[in-house]
Amino acid sequence: MPQSLEHQTIALAGLFLTTDLVQKIANTGEYDEGTMRIALESLFALDAETVPAVFGGKNNLRPGFQRLVSQLAGSDSTPDMQITRYALTVLKIESKLPAGSPAMERIRRGLQEAEKLRMHYDTLDMKIVDLLANIYTENISSMSPRVIVHGNEDYLKQDIHANCIRACLLAAIRSAVLWRQCGGTRWRLVTGRQRYVNQASKDLRSTS
Repeated sequence: MPQSLEHQTIALAGLFLTTDLVQKIANTGEYDEGTMRIALESLFALDAETVPAVFGGKNNLRPGFQRLVSQLAGSDSTPDMQITRYALTVLKIESKLPAGSPAMERIRRGLQEAEKLRMHYDTLDMKIVDLLANIYTENISSMSPRVIVHGNEDYLKQDIHANCIRACLLAAIRSAVLWRQCGGTRWRLVTGRQRYVNQASKDLRSTS
């Protein structure tokens, strides 16, 4: 993947899009179907020719760019620190999943099985969501640091919501992998926060 600020920002937007979904599902039990579809379908774009193509184009990432700006822009925005904690934890977990590792190979095989199922069911069908959630549970959920999701217990204790959250976290890992492939590092995120905000703001102006 090309290593540039623009492409790193796209990957970060994907990460914030998915962690924002986790927060919304955990607190309200609801999600925007279009945004959920973008997140989950990124898991099947393993051989995408371009970085934007992972998410079906930059226009699909407007919610992610918006959330990136609100999380990183500073005092003039309205950040949700829980979303930032989810994103940073996902980045830490991804750093322990090197390409070619047994866990990554198991994840790839699981996604191949899910892709076969997509021949018969819509991406948002719970049969596929449950399979993606199971991939997360078996390969990632026990890794340290763990993603501890906070929200409304009435939703978190229901399998349908818990599995949607796990599927979104798997998609978040996908965005974190893409971020690293594009040259992103946690140090660059810390030292270049304003550069990512500026690039995301530019992307918002150029999309609709």
